[in-house]
Amino acid sequence: MSAVSAYAQALFEAAREREELEETLENLQDFVNALHENQELKLFFYGEQIPESQKRRAIDGLTEGMALSTRNFLKLLLDYGRAEIIDDVVRRYEELVEEHQGKVEVELTTAVELSDEALDQVKHRLGKILEGREVVLENNVDPDLVGGAVFTVGGRRIDGSIRGQLQGLREHMMERGGV
Repeated sequence: MSAVSAYAQALFEAAREREELEETLENLQDFVNALHENQELKLFFYGEQIPESQKRRAIDGLTEGMALSTRNFLKLLLDYGRAEIIDDVVRRYEELVEEHQGKVEVELTTAVELSDEALDQVKHRLGKILEGREVVLENNVDPDLVGGAVFTVGGRRIDGSIRGQLQGLREHMMERGGV
C-alpha cells in the first residue's frame, strides 16, 4: 500500500468514526484550494524554514471551526514531513468517500459537447452497468476524437472513440502481419 493510500485510508476511518466524512472532505478541499491560491500559505505549509511546533500552532488557528479529523490529519502530515502528498491524499480520500456513498466518478471525453439530456442518458446507462451506483460524470470535449467516446473509471480507460477503434484495428492487423 502506498503512503498516499495509507494516509487516505487512515483519514477515512477516523472521519467515519467521528461521522465527519463529508465535512472533512470539504475542509480539505478548501485547504488545498487555499494552498494553491495563496503563495504565503504554500511557503508556510511546504517550507522547511519554520519549526514543526510553530506550524502545528498555526494549523490550529487556520483550521479553527473545521472538523477534528481535518485538523489532526494536517498536523499528522506535518509531523511526518509528508506535506507534499496532501493533494494526492485528498484525491484518494474523496474516492473513498464516494465509494462509501455508492458513487463512482466517471470521466467522459467526446468529440462534441453533449446536451444535458444525452449526458443524463449516459449517466443512467453507466449506473446500470456499474450495478446501480450513482455516477458522478465529468464531461470533456476533445475534437481530435472524431467520434465516439472515451471513458475513464477508477483509473481504467475504455476507448470507444473512432480513432481508438481504428488504432486497435491497425494494431490487430500488424500482429497478424496484414500490414
